Formats: sequence, C-alpha cells, structure tokens
Amino acid sequence: MRDASAQELMILSALQECRLQLEAARQDEASRAAVRLELDAALQREAVLKAEIVEERERTEAVRTVLLALKASIGRFGLRRRLFKSRIARLGREIPDAGPQSVRHPVLLAEARRVLGQDPTAAG
Repeated sequence: MRDASAQELMILSALQECRLQLEAARQDEASRAAVRLELDAALQREAVLKAEIVEERERTEAVRTVLLALKASIGRFGLRRRLFKSRIARLGREIPDAGPQSVRHPVLLAEARRVLGQDPTAAG
C-alpha cells in the first residue's frame, strides 16, 4: 500500500509538472502570436513609409526641375516668362502619367505657377 501511495504521488507530481509545462507552452505560443502580429504591422508600416519616401523623392525632383527651368530661363533682363513656360510644358510632357513619377505633375504645375506669381492652387 505504501508503494502504491508513493507511486500515486509521483504520478500526480508528474501530471502537475506536465500541466505547468503545457501552460508555459501555451503562453509562449500566445506571445509568439503577438510578436508575429507586431512584426506584420511593422512590415506594413515599413512598406507605407518606403512608398512615401519614393513619392517625396519624386516631389523633390519636380521642384529641382522647376528650379533648373527657372535658372535656364533667366536672361540679362530677368525672367523670360515665355521661355520658362515652354520649358515647363515640355518637361511636363516628358513626365509619365502613371507610376511613381506621375506625382511630379501637380508639384511641377504648382511650383511653376508660384514662380510666375500666380496662385499655385488655382485650376488650369
């Protein structure tokens, strides 16, 4: 009887140990799932930020284009408006209408209007 009680206690102790290990494994799995969710969210934020960086680079390039056109259109007597307008129109035609470079169009238009002393938000 004494051996049976000792064996029963060992089995109960092993069972309790298994329960503790199972609970620890469940908690580990839950924290791994939470980390996976955080990682997925971080990867999505990274993709959005990369797209924003590309867009901002294109906007910067559009401003640079306007500045180069302005520099090339300044003569001895100041800004040659007709030359500037034709350069901006030509550069606008060279910019693709789709893809990441297409964000240059509104910036090019607004900055050219600003150079010409017009309201940059006014429609065509």
